[in-house]
Amino acid sequence: MTPAPAANSTSLSVAERMARLLGVVPWVVEQDGAHLDDISARFDYPREQLLEDLEQRLFFVGVHPFTPDTLIEVRIEDGIVEIQYADWFSQPMRLSPEEATRLLAAGRSVLDMTKGSGRGPSGAEDEAAPLVRALAKLRLSLGSEGADSADYIEVSLGNAPSHTLHDLRRAISGRRQIEIEYYSQGRDAMTSRVVDPARLLSHDGAWYLFGWCHRARAERVFRVDRVRTLVVLDSDAEVDLPPGPSSTLTIDSVDRTVTIRLAPEAAWAADYYSARERTEHPEGSVDAVFAVASESWLARLLVQLGPQAEIIDIHEAIDPDLRSATAARMLERYRR
Repeated sequence: MTPAPAANSTSLSVAERMARLLGVVPWVVEQDGAHLDDISARFDYPREQLLEDLEQRLFFVGVHPFTPDTLIEVRIEDGIVEIQYADWFSQPMRLSPEEATRLLAAGRSVLDMTKGSGRGPSGAEDEAAPLVRALAKLRLSLGSEGADSADYIEVSLGNAPSHTLHDLRRAISGRRQIEIEYYSQGRDAMTSRVVDPARLLSHDGAWYLFGWCHRARAERVFRVDRVRTLVVLDSDAEVDLPPGPSSTLTIDSVDRTVTIRLAPEAAWAADYYSARERTEHPEGSVDAVFAVASESWLARLLVQLGPQAEIIDIHEAIDPDLRSATAARMLERYRR
């Protein structure tokens, strides 16, 4: 057999590699072995990344207790790849009602991303249809009682217009710039921005867009439900941010901080809001260092604590008059 020409050397994202690998495994098993170059060309899978995934990732796929009989076996000799399923995988899968219900909820989470768009997560027409059929079969497997219970499962990954999410996914997959009108809650103002979108994340009931903001000239995170208008531009994205999975939104990743001296009556705030550092004084006051992911959060905290909180040090990017400005704005709204 003459090896097919190797696929292009374009580097794939983690998600793209995973999607290809899931297709490679059953195909190679069905072919009873295949040449590396044939696999690379057929699945548009760069040879170096394919070899790395076969030798350093797939080789370790299995189930507890991860003994040889529970791991997938991969053999590569003279460029020929042979894959053999572990003994465990040859047995019919039997899910407990709890496991099946969890799987059903996870599947519905994926469907929630396509709600209202008629498209799958990557934008292809009818891409979600196989998942819909699989979930229908899974629901039937639960029996009448289990299926009735499953009907009470409602999954929502966050509130955001489906057409906005669809346009964002289209821009990300096509590496196109977007122009958005965005409401900044911290500044209580609308701004127009050109963004190179990189990835979407659902976190704590809200959708977030990671991308390079040309207005700020830095990577920024935008709440999708605060995007008022969005236009996918014809221009290509200029900044190449990692498209794959990112770290979730955590307070440890925030670099803006504020140091507040809390009166003894307000010392509870250091524990309640997980201060990064704290210095206790003999009279009971506490100097607490807080990470500031949102100026609106800090504004609410300062207004809530009132005179029991004194700002000692504040990041240069945060408005030092944030408390008074917020209080004035709240008073103005109350008067209306």
